[in-house]
Amino acid sequence: MNKKWKRLMTMLAILITVISIGTRVIADDGHDHDDDDDDDRTEYYQEKNDNDDENRHVPQNQITNLQPSEYWNVWSRESRNSPNNPLPITEPAELTFLVEGDETRVYFIPKEGQLLVSADRISELLGARVKFYQQSKIVVLQKGELELAIRAGSNAAFENRIKTPMPTQATAYENSIYLPISVAANALGYRISFDNTKKALVLQSI
Repeated sequence: MNKKWKRLMTMLAILITVISIGTRVIADDGHDHDDDDDDDRTEYYQEKNDNDDENRHVPQNQITNLQPSEYWNVWSRESRNSPNNPLPITEPAELTFLVEGDETRVYFIPKEGQLLVSADRISELLGARVKFYQQSKIVVLQKGELELAIRAGSNAAFENRIKTPMPTQATAYENSIYLPISVAANALGYRISFDNTKKALVLQSI
């Protein structure tokens, strides 16, 4: 009886030992996988943080230089402006204006690096229809399927009913709305250049 009992106790002890060792191996194996995952996550977030730090330490002038320039005669449709743009005039004045070879004189107002023109006048010259809502200071220009709506005091335009930034605010003046010539011309399908010889703005259909 004692021999059988001792043999049973010995087998039970061996079984407990085997189970204990197996559990420890499994537990250690699972822990190693967790460590690998944590290392991967740490490396990923560290890399992201390093990239952010590099961007954060780039001098401001280098960041600015990465952006395209804003020209007074091109509507980039981005919410930026270059107030120090050199303009053909520095005070309100008339300039020679050429549209598809036809020459006339047009009054412009320089403002924050842009040339502002009367919505009524530019519509007349480009063969567009214009509707002015005096109470709300909103003007709508239409030429074929092209449409441009702006409001005095706002630097947002609605080009074909899509809200689009302008480089500077439109202005109410002399019973009209003045807007950047780049916005009016580009929205209605024209490209602007400046002829230094004739000192004239030249518009050609795009």
